[in-house]
Amino acid sequence: MARQINPQDAEKQLKLTEAIISSMTKEERRKPDLLNASRRRRIASGSGTEVQEVNRLMKQFRETQKLFKTIKKSGMRGLPRMFG
Repeated sequence: MARQINPQDAEKQLKLTEAIISSMTKEERRKPDLLNASRRRRIASGSGTEVQEVNRLMKQFRETQKLFKTIKKSGMRGLPRMFG
Protein backbone atom coordinates (compact mmCIF):
# COMPACT_ATOMS: atom_id res chain seq x y z
CA MET A 1 0.00 0.00 0.00
CA ALA A 2 2.85 2.40 0.79
CA ARG A 3 4.21 1.90 -2.72
CA GLN A 4 1.04 3.38 -4.20
CA ILE A 5 1.66 6.75 -2.53
CA ASN A 6 3.35 9.32 -4.73
CA PRO A 7 6.26 10.90 -2.81
CA GLN A 8 5.51 14.33 -4.28
CA ASP A 9 1.90 14.13 -3.09
CA ALA A 10 3.00 13.02 0.36
CA GLU A 11 5.48 15.92 0.56
CA LYS A 12 2.80 18.40 -0.56
CA GLN A 13 0.36 17.09 2.04
CA LEU A 14 3.01 17.29 4.75
CA LYS A 15 3.76 20.93 3.87
CA LEU A 16 0.02 21.76 3.97
CA THR A 17 -0.30 20.14 7.37
CA GLU A 18 2.75 22.00 8.64
CA ALA A 19 1.37 25.33 7.35
CA ILE A 20 -1.98 24.74 9.06
CA ILE A 21 -0.37 23.82 12.39
CA SER A 22 2.02 26.77 12.17
CA SER A 23 -0.97 29.10 11.72
CA MET A 24 -2.44 27.99 15.04
CA THR A 25 -1.68 29.68 18.33
CA LYS A 26 0.08 27.66 21.03
CA GLU A 27 -3.17 27.45 22.95
CA GLU A 28 -5.03 26.08 19.89
CA ARG A 29 -2.32 23.45 19.41
CA ARG A 30 -2.65 22.38 23.04
CA LYS A 31 -6.47 22.43 23.04
CA PRO A 32 -7.86 21.73 19.55
CA ASP A 33 -11.40 21.87 20.95
CA LEU A 34 -11.02 25.67 21.03
CA LEU A 35 -11.25 25.80 17.25
CA ASN A 36 -14.56 27.40 16.36
CA ALA A 37 -15.58 28.56 12.88
CA SER A 38 -13.89 31.96 13.04
CA ARG A 39 -10.62 30.46 14.31
CA ARG A 40 -10.72 27.86 11.54
CA ARG A 41 -11.21 30.64 8.96
CA ARG A 42 -8.24 32.55 10.42
CA ILE A 43 -6.06 29.43 10.35
CA ALA A 44 -7.05 28.66 6.76
CA SER A 45 -6.32 32.21 5.72
CA GLY A 46 -2.98 32.23 7.51
CA SER A 47 -1.91 28.92 6.02
CA GLY A 48 -3.11 29.64 2.49
CA THR A 49 -5.57 26.75 2.54
CA GLU A 50 -9.31 26.27 2.61
CA VAL A 51 -11.37 25.79 5.77
CA GLN A 52 -12.14 22.26 4.51
CA GLU A 53 -8.44 21.41 4.76
CA VAL A 54 -8.35 22.59 8.38
CA ASN A 55 -11.48 20.54 9.09
CA ARG A 56 -9.93 17.49 7.40
CA LEU A 57 -6.80 17.81 9.53
CA MET A 58 -8.83 18.13 12.73
CA LYS A 59 -10.91 15.07 11.83
CA GLN A 60 -7.74 13.10 11.10
CA PHE A 61 -6.30 14.22 14.45
CA ARG A 62 -9.40 13.07 16.35
CA GLU A 63 -9.38 9.69 14.60
CA THR A 64 -5.69 9.23 15.43
CA GLN A 65 -6.38 10.10 19.07
CA LYS A 66 -9.12 7.45 19.16
CA LEU A 67 -6.77 4.88 17.62
CA PHE A 68 -4.09 5.54 20.22
CA LYS A 69 -6.63 5.34 23.05
CA THR A 70 -7.77 1.97 21.72
CA ILE A 71 -4.20 0.72 21.48
CA LYS A 72 -3.44 1.97 24.99
CA LYS A 73 -6.57 0.34 26.40
CA SER A 74 -6.04 -3.05 24.75
CA GLY A 75 -2.27 -3.01 24.80
CA MET A 76 -0.21 -4.14 21.85
CA ARG A 77 -2.18 -7.40 21.60
CA GLY A 78 -5.08 -5.54 19.95
CA LEU A 79 -2.89 -4.05 17.25
CA PRO A 80 -2.88 -6.99 14.79
CA ARG A 81 -6.69 -7.07 14.75
CA MET A 82 -6.86 -3.42 13.72
CA PHE A 83 -4.57 -3.84 10.73
CA GLY A 84 -5.64 -7.13 9.33
